[in-house]
Amino acid sequence: MTITEMQNTATQILVHLKNRRLKQAIDALRSWLQDVHLLEYVDSVDELENNYRLMLQYAVDGVNDPQRELVYHNLVKKAFLLTDTIREELFTKFSSGYDYSQIRYYRSQLRSLRAIVHSLEEQSTNKVVAFLIEEGLNQQSNRKEQIALHEQTRLEMFRSLWLIQEVDADSFKLLLASDTIDPVDKSFAISALTLNLVRQFNAERIGLLADACVHKQPEVRLRALVGLALTLAIYNARLPFYDGIRQRLALLSDDPKFAKALVTIIIQFARTSETDKISQKMQQEILPEMMKLAPQVKDKIDFDSMTSAEEWEDKNPEWQDLIEKSGVGDKLREMSELQLEGADVYMNTFAQLKHYPFFNELPNWFLPFDTGHSTVVDLFTENNQLMPLLLNNAYLCNSDKYSLAISMKQIAESQRKSMMQAFKLEAEQIDELKKSDLNIESETYERQVSNQYIQDLYRFFKLFAYRNDFMPVFNWALRFHSCWFFDMLDLSEEQQLQIAEYYFAKGYYGEAFSLFEKLSKSDVDAGLFQKMGYCRQQTGDFAQALEYYLRAEALLPEQLWLTRKIAFCNKMLRNYDEALDYYKRAEVLDPENRNIQLQIGHLFVQEKRYAEALNYYFKVELATSTPKVWRAIAWCSFLSGKFRQAENYYAKMIEQNPSKLDYLNAGHVAWAQQKRNDALQLYAKSVQLFRQDDDDFYKAFDQDVPQLLSSGVSKEEIPLMMDKLRYMI
Repeated sequence: MTITEMQNTATQILVHLKNRRLKQAIDALRSWLQDVHLLEYVDSVDELENNYRLMLQYAVDGVNDPQRELVYHNLVKKAFLLTDTIREELFTKFSSGYDYSQIRYYRSQLRSLRAIVHSLEEQSTNKVVAFLIEEGLNQQSNRKEQIALHEQTRLEMFRSLWLIQEVDADSFKLLLASDTIDPVDKSFAISALTLNLVRQFNAERIGLLADACVHKQPEVRLRALVGLALTLAIYNARLPFYDGIRQRLALLSDDPKFAKALVTIIIQFARTSETDKISQKMQQEILPEMMKLAPQVKDKIDFDSMTSAEEWEDKNPEWQDLIEKSGVGDKLREMSELQLEGADVYMNTFAQLKHYPFFNELPNWFLPFDTGHSTVVDLFTENNQLMPLLLNNAYLCNSDKYSLAISMKQIAESQRKSMMQAFKLEAEQIDELKKSDLNIESETYERQVSNQYIQDLYRFFKLFAYRNDFMPVFNWALRFHSCWFFDMLDLSEEQQLQIAEYYFAKGYYGEAFSLFEKLSKSDVDAGLFQKMGYCRQQTGDFAQALEYYLRAEALLPEQLWLTRKIAFCNKMLRNYDEALDYYKRAEVLDPENRNIQLQIGHLFVQEKRYAEALNYYFKVELATSTPKVWRAIAWCSFLSGKFRQAENYYAKMIEQNPSKLDYLNAGHVAWAQQKRNDALQLYAKSVQLFRQDDDDFYKAFDQDVPQLLSSGVSKEEIPLMMDKLRYMI
């Protein structure tokens, strides 16, 4: 059995269990054990099946057992545990995945977690400093030895918690409770435990994360909360069988701060879904435009004066003018505003700086930024100005701070100062934006911690060399609201609305709708129904969109936006009479709106009421004579048999910027007037434009054949004209 077949078998068993098909799960387990020759687990399967048979017999016999559901849950949990255990054993033996190769390599080398915790306490910063002072050994070489020893122990702790199957819960609690162990080490331990849980479910370890969610140190507490949310989302389907987890969550949710922090984290996870879009925008729009500007800027800027220290604060107004005229200014401001919201605008930049040896070690991707780390400590010793710039930068995650610090070590001092100055200027610009917009609140420290950590996770799962060997956890970034634990938290309507509004603002309409729908059950609100209708409209469900728009209209009649949306949905559903009625209502509410009048004209065309359609089109033309209006008049004139009028309007369009369809339709008009040569010339030009768009002229032509026949063109003549056209082109 291949490793893929093993994974598929385990997945199928888990699906059976999630869907309460315990008998099928037991059968699949038994068959699996025979296939992989792990007969030592057969007795466990037999015991599980015998207990289940006994429970079933009691149920069939009508025995009233108030504990039956609890017994069933325990049996399902045992089946989950068996499946996980068998899978883990097989993968540890046979998988070539990165984590399992690390398990095989380190499992005999790692000390017990209790011994590692003891070492960390001995190596704590305060004790090391006291030892060096006492012994008079504060020379550089001894300092580096102490740092290296601590880092080695720290890595051993991470690997122990990440790779060992049986985590020592008591030692983990001692680690977090210790007053001497560095918060960096405690936060690091939380990440290791989270990575362990991503690989394999364990209720006790989830409990350890839950306990850490009330830790006094925010760095530890928020990492634990991020890990807990992620773990609960990954194992959502099996959680209802674990009463202990439900009870622990209920206790946590009694604290308003816990719920508030979790809402923030859910939104921050959702925000990662924007990261690829932002990176793409930087790569495809902003950077190319800046490159185009470079020669112009070079001509207008004295670079020597720019690099002098006293000139750093002054910006060349001509340079700024060039940026504004190019449109790049607006895009850069958009990036700055996204950055203020907490969006990950640096992913594209720092993705290129993850190839240093530091990032070859998996644990380092999760390491909180530590200025005392051997990789960067020399940099901060040499230049203390850098320390506050990195430590206080709320927009760089820990991983990116390491990338920046390491890259700075490898460049000349003059370039280093320039980079520092650039970051200083950017920080000042962000501060200025905060001051100029009273609606933008500065992020609290705790929001910064969780946001930076989520960005650290994102970098690992998207950029690590062996990322494909790990579960793609960010697939759950937009699913938290639909998870079992979300309902368990009993969030307030305001908190749920906060998440829904974020989804809605970012265009995640399916996710927004599910939350709006939940909220609408307890709140009859026109605004809510409007947004629900809009969500359904944007996902193409016009029937349901119309249903919610009509519910909103009952509460908020004669509202222009809503009236137009009802008209639009009716039009998309081909309810042309209803659409026409609502567009006319909209016209009453906004009589000068030419687009509404244009839509009314289009609907008259659909109903073949061409004279009325033309009346509306001419009304629009009087107010705004554009090719868009001419096109509608020309086509309607053709359909109504007013060929000369249609010809005149197509001629006006062809004089300006004709489209492939303008030439095609003008050809129809010429042919209807027996001007076959003119028609062929117009068709030939249309064919050229269709080819440029890699589109099919003849498919478009065939769609118009009914209109050609209605205009008097002979059916027998059509294939002849098309063959003549093929010879011409």
